[in-house]
Amino acid sequence: MLPRDTVSLSPVAATRPAAPVADPRQQAFTRALAGLVGQSLSADVMTRLPDGSFVVRVNDMAARMQLPQGAQVGAQVPLTLVALAPRPTFQVQTAQGTAAFAEAGPPLPDGAHPQSSPLAYLEGKEAAALARTAALLAGARSLAQVPGGAADGAGASLSAAGKVLGDVIAAAQKAETQASAALGRTPLLGAPSDDAGAIAKALHDGLGKSGLFYESHVAEWAQGTRPRADLAAEPQARGMPPPTDPDTAQFINLQLNAHEQGRVAWQGQLWPGREMAWDVERDAGGRNGNNGEDPPALWQSSLRLAFGALGQVAARVVLSGDQLHIRLDAPDATIKTLLDAHRARLADALDAAGTPLTTLAIHDHGQG
Repeated sequence: MLPRDTVSLSPVAATRPAAPVADPRQQAFTRALAGLVGQSLSADVMTRLPDGSFVVRVNDMAARMQLPQGAQVGAQVPLTLVALAPRPTFQVQTAQGTAAFAEAGPPLPDGAHPQSSPLAYLEGKEAAALARTAALLAGARSLAQVPGGAADGAGASLSAAGKVLGDVIAAAQKAETQASAALGRTPLLGAPSDDAGAIAKALHDGLGKSGLFYESHVAEWAQGTRPRADLAAEPQARGMPPPTDPDTAQFINLQLNAHEQGRVAWQGQLWPGREMAWDVERDAGGRNGNNGEDPPALWQSSLRLAFGALGQVAARVVLSGDQLHIRLDAPDATIKTLLDAHRARLADALDAAGTPLTTLAIHDHGQG
C-alpha cells in the first residue's frame, strides 16, 4: 500500500562528520556569522595548510576553508554565506567565474591532523545546481520581506535574485503548454511486480527524486541530515538549462505551486509499458470549533493506471488520522463487479499492513 507520509522524506544521517556541537571555537565562529546568511563577505587568505586548505579571515574571525584552485596567500576572495549548519557554508567565486561551495570551520588546534576535521568542497555541475538553488531561495526570502504596509509597492524593492524569480514565473506563464506534473524519465520499477513493499518504495523514491523537493533537500544537506549523494539523483544536480528556459521555468513553477497548495503531481511509468498519473495532496484543515484542537492532517492520493485486463482504473485514497477511505473507479460495470468480488481480500491486506480500511466505494465511470 502507499506509505502514510508520501511527501515527507525521512532524514538520512549524513556520512560526513561534522564538528562537535560542544566545540567552543566552532560555536564562536558560527555566532559571529549569525544574521549574515545571504550576505556578501570577503575572506583574506592568510596561509595555506599542508592538506591544501587555507586559513582565512572572515568577519574578523580566523577560519579554515577549502578554496578554489589557484587561490593565493594575501589575496581576497569574495564569498556569500548560504548556510550556518552543520558548519558555515559559503558560495565562492572561482577564477573562471563559476560558483563553488565550501564549508568553513575554526583553524586546527596545534598538533591536530587536518583529516580529523574534514571540510566539504563542491564545484562543477553540483555546485552550479546549488548556486541556482541559493539564488531562488534568496529570491523567495526577498519577496517574503516586502513590508506588509507597502501593498502598492511604494518603498519596496526586490533583490537581483528576487527579480530572477519573477522572470521565472513570467517565463512559465508564457509557455504554450502548461506543465501540470513532474515527468518521470524512466520507469520506477524495472519489471512488473505484485510486491506492495517494493511498489511503495518505488513511488516514494520516484517522488522524492523528482526534483520537486530539491531546495529542501539542499537545506537538509547543509544541516548535515542528508548525504550529498542523495542530491546527485535529482535533475537539478545533473544540470538544467537556465531558470528562464521555458521547461526549467515551468518546473520551478510546479515547485512553487506545490509549496503554496500542498499538492504535487507526477506522471510516468510504474514499470515499462504501465503508464501512471499520481497526485498527492495534503490539507492541514482548520481549527476544530468544538474543542479548539487541530484536526488531523488530511492526505489525499489519486492514482490512474491502465491495465491490460481491467482497462483504466482510478483509485482515490484519503487518510485522515487513523481512518482510511478508498474509492475505486472502474471502466464499466463488469470490471466493477470483479473489483467488488475482491473487497474482502483488500480489507484483509490492509489489516495485515496495520491500516484498517474504514470505507471502500467502487463505481464505474458512468456513475457519479
